[in-house]
Amino acid sequence: MITIDDKKRDVIVVINALLWAFVLYASWSGAINKNNDLIFYGLIASALIVVCFYLMGAVTNDKMSIPVLIFPVIINLVLWIIAFTMAYQTRGQKMDFIWGMHPGMFGMIIIFWVGTMICTAVSFGLFFDKYYLPEAKWAEFQKEVAQLEKIH
Repeated sequence: MITIDDKKRDVIVVINALLWAFVLYASWSGAINKNNDLIFYGLIASALIVVCFYLMGAVTNDKMSIPVLIFPVIINLVLWIIAFTMAYQTRGQKMDFIWGMHPGMFGMIIIFWVGTMICTAVSFGLFFDKYYLPEAKWAEFQKEVAQLEKIH
């Protein structure tokens, strides 16, 4: 288990804000100066932004399990980097279209959208009861709701 308490969460929020600032800088400066590498680094930074959100959101009682860190957090990071790299590497190339889309865009849709959705949904199904909301926490929540219902 990895501990992500309030102090670590604050650091993650600051890192997230810096990554957002870099994404804005990379997109504007990269477009104005025609620096495609800077735009690509901005795309990679956006993948890291999602990792920051995962690190803050996949925590229960200030703990994150190693299986949750690996799947979906790190797997999604890898999927996003692959998708962004495919789009970056095929930019401006004249290629045969797949289902009416440029191969880079097709790869982005399959890997970025479908891959992320499947990875997140499968990990949610596998790990929800054990790591996100254990039975004891759910029972405690139900007791709190029952107490509130008695008051009203």
